[in-house]
Amino acid sequence: MAQRFNKISINSFIRGFTLVELMVALTISAIVIVMAINIYFSAKQNYQKAKQDADQDIKALVTKKIFYDALITAGLSCKYGSKKQQYINKTAENQINANFIYNGSAIRIGKISEITDLIQDSLGNNKGFLYQYDTNYIMVKSEKSFTSLASTPINLSLPLATSQQWHSGDYLALCNNDYVDIVKVASIDKNKRKVNLVVAPANEFDRGDYVGKFSIQIFYIAATHDPKDSQKIIYSLYIYNKDGSAAAVAYPLVEGVSDLNISYALIDKDNLTWRDITTATDLDDLKTKALKISFKINDKYFEKIILL
Repeated sequence: MAQRFNKISINSFIRGFTLVELMVALTISAIVIVMAINIYFSAKQNYQKAKQDADQDIKALVTKKIFYDALITAGLSCKYGSKKQQYINKTAENQINANFIYNGSAIRIGKISEITDLIQDSLGNNKGFLYQYDTNYIMVKSEKSFTSLASTPINLSLPLATSQQWHSGDYLALCNNDYVDIVKVASIDKNKRKVNLVVAPANEFDRGDYVGKFSIQIFYIAATHDPKDSQKIIYSLYIYNKDGSAAAVAYPLVEGVSDLNISYALIDKDNLTWRDITTATDLDDLKTKALKISFKINDKYFEKIILL
């Protein structure tokens, strides 16, 4: 009997799987493979979405910090302040549509459509941007470096207390309690401690008075055509920078940023409302305590409230 059972088992082993057993095995294998593929693609999609969300959040944080730093650090470090003085243009240049350079405001906000000609004209050959109209811009006076006068200026010469890496064509602000004279560098001596001006200051300045280099920066939304698809445009947060009489430069800071909108806080008793800025306005004229900056990154909305 045992010999007969062993013979049947051996015969079954030699014969192999039946057709039904083989089909069942193949079906189970196919199900396992399909499940594995589905799990792989699901995991890949989840990873890609998580990565995209993380990239957006990182871009949003970078964008918020750019705006915060630009607004909080804007202006000149005059020891008497820089808002109440009378500003005098002694650069020997007449900057068309650039009265912001020659007034006490450190920050101006408006619609990009108001200043596209100004930007394009000062960029020289560096053109070709597509501006996102009906969005805001932020313009700031950005202090690059400063020192004080080592002694009273004589004619066209400014003696500096410390050496500075300034160059011909740079704009400087000379500041005392009553005036801020905007002057232009003609040359600087080899030890960087004496500046020669194109035109002498209009007012009297003394030892210890502020002298600093500044530039004009504008943050705005513009776009270029996608190199892979000429019908598609890519919006980005751009910065425009103009140092003195040199040609301006503009370049993207954060890709994917669009729909920049700036509003300011209005407080009436206990009620807080936000009002959009629809025309060029100096921040000092708003007398507000906070700005709300909103924008989109790939159609996702972000905002940042900055206390002033």
